[in-house]
Amino acid sequence: MKLILLPHFKFIQINTGQNSRKWKIFYFRLMRKTKWLIAADKIQLYPFRVYRPIAVVLGIIFIVTWTFCVRDSPRLQEGAGMINGYAVVVLFTALLFAYGNTAVIFDAGQRRFFRKLGGLVSTSGMSFDNIAAIQGVTSNTSVVFRVFTKQNRHGKGHTISSYYSGWKDKDLLAFQEEVLPPLDMMVFGPAESRPVATYVPITEFSFYEQKDGGYVLKQRRIGLIIFVLALLAWWIYGLTHPEFANKGNSTARNIAVWFPFVLLVIFGYAYGSCMFDKQNGKMVRTYLFGLIKKEYKFDEFIRFHIVRKTTNFTYSGTEIRAEFSKGRMLSLRNFNGTKQIDRFLEETSDIMGVRN
Repeated sequence: MKLILLPHFKFIQINTGQNSRKWKIFYFRLMRKTKWLIAADKIQLYPFRVYRPIAVVLGIIFIVTWTFCVRDSPRLQEGAGMINGYAVVVLFTALLFAYGNTAVIFDAGQRRFFRKLGGLVSTSGMSFDNIAAIQGVTSNTSVVFRVFTKQNRHGKGHTISSYYSGWKDKDLLAFQEEVLPPLDMMVFGPAESRPVATYVPITEFSFYEQKDGGYVLKQRRIGLIIFVLALLAWWIYGLTHPEFANKGNSTARNIAVWFPFVLLVIFGYAYGSCMFDKQNGKMVRTYLFGLIKKEYKFDEFIRFHIVRKTTNFTYSGTEIRAEFSKGRMLSLRNFNGTKQIDRFLEETSDIMGVRN
């Protein structure tokens, strides 16, 4: 088996006797890039290399910190406490560094996808037949490529690339051009041999309702209506009762009275309506109860973005966005889970006349 290392970054000539700072920056940026080895029967990806320099830096910081702690504490210098502390630091650093050497492997012979932790220990992985898609996932700050299973098409997925700054990142473009085509061929086979999905027009919509010759995106407004009514009651009460939150301070009264009004404006802008006008081939989004209107043409549509959101490293929902030309992005809907996302994309694509 012959492995071919494909070039995916430009080499930069560095004078090690000078510009040592530039060398360190270059090394860190190099580790951030996904490394790959491609052969006819195996593709190996190394997406976590950035943890290697991080492990070294953290190891040095922890060792220096522990050294100062031991020096200033005679109690730590007695017995095995000092040695145990260094052992914990070294173990943590070694594990993090080993994680940076983890390889993601696609084996055509076994028709399996698996990880080799630290480059040594193989996981059970999964069969190619269980893979639904290999695609980029957008977050609020980056893009990463993941493998998704048929059981959870829009779930967390399995990371196979480094995190990129955006869809125009030159390293992401290199990954798309040099890795995805042979990977797609290995996992899913030639395009002409894949089953062709039969288009069946959708007649019953779960997320849209027909109105005025178009389709309006349904929104869950019960909680919003209750909240808006509470704000209105608060605002009206503050206007009709001069003593409300006065306490001799006009600033306090102004804040108490006009704060709910500001919230009403914010929510009025955030929760507009979305109308799909099939006859004129455009999407109309209105804000502030119809005072602000924006239009997006169907023929300027580029793709859907599925944004997985986390709060404090905990999954907090998935947002569906539509990207149009000139970098315009429109948020369509938020989901608390992933089971309904496929149906939503099918309905939206059917209305817009695009094949997702």
